[in-house]
Order: sequence, then structure tokens, then C-alpha cells
Amino acid sequence: MDQSGQGGHLQIKFLVGNMKAGKLTSEEYERQLDRLHQFFPRVDTKVTALFAISSAQIAVAALNLSADDLKLWWITLPLVAFLLAIAWAMLNLYRCAYPSLEGGNASLIYFSEIAKLRESDYVSKLEAVSEDDWKKDLAGQIWRNSEILKCKYGYLKAATIAATLSLIPWATLLISTSLTHWRVPVVGS
Repeated sequence: MDQSGQGGHLQIKFLVGNMKAGKLTSEEYERQLDRLHQFFPRVDTKVTALFAISSAQIAVAALNLSADDLKLWWITLPLVAFLLAIAWAMLNLYRCAYPSLEGGNASLIYFSEIAKLRESDYVSKLEAVSEDDWKKDLAGQIWRNSEILKCKYGYLKAATIAATLSLIPWATLLISTSLTHWRVPVVGS
């Protein structure tokens, strides 16, 4: 039993009852915002990994090219296709890493809005906020962060598709340079 003398099942029923009545506490709003924030590192980890893979692809392609190779259509064509696909992947990775920070008007939670205030103004406003206004601000942050996360996942998906599609012209480029120079592709200096 917990300190209030209620068992865990009673506590869960109480929380569900509050949710049905629309009477969530500030703590429940804050937990929802915290749960939502747990998804951001997952996306950012994938962005980092995909950026590293794409960068390695670019480096390997550069190591296997010479200026004379650009005169040969069977090398130039896959190179252009690879560069277009990898550029699209990199652009989407950038957009995912640095999403739009618009919104959160006059929020006491959203960092971008807090930074617009002087420290003393922020402290004063924070001390004066009512419970209902705090809950509305939390609800707005849950919504805005969900919107940002949706955009990040969309950009990550587009980057992943572009990076995957870049594998075909990248492999073709490496095979073409290998056959032209009669050597195994170079993967390091």
C-alpha cells in the first residue's frame, strides 16, 4: 500500500476516473509532456546514425573518383543520381535536427518564449501564474511538441528513403570506377 493507504489498483481507478471527467492535475499534464519528450532522443539518435552513414558514402565515393572519371558518362550519371539522392537525405536530416521553433506564444514553459523575457520578468510571471493557466500552457506545449515530433519523424522518413535510394547509384558508381581503373573500391586512405 502507498502512503495514502490505497492500493495500486485504487490509485489507477482514481486517475482513470479523473481523466474521464476531464479533471487532470498539473502533474498528469507534466507526465504527459515528459512522456512525449522521451521520443525526441530516439529520433535524434537515428538522425546522427544516418548522417554518419551518408557522410561515409560521400567519402568513399570521393576516394574512388578522379577528375578524368567525370568525362565518362557511365561514371558521371550514377554520380549525379547519387549526389541528388544524398543531398535530399542531408537536407531532410538538417530539417529534422533543426525543426521550426515557431509557436508557444507567451508560454512560460517553451524555451524559445522564455528566452524572450528578462529573468526577473520570467520569475514574476511564473510566480503569478494560476493553476488553470499553467495547465493550459502545459496542454499547449504537449500539442506543440507533438507537432514538432511529427515533423521530425516525417523528415527522418524522407531522409531514410533518400539514403536508401542513394545506395543503388552509389554502388553503381563504385562498380563503374572499379571496372574503369581495374581496382577494388577504395574505402580508406
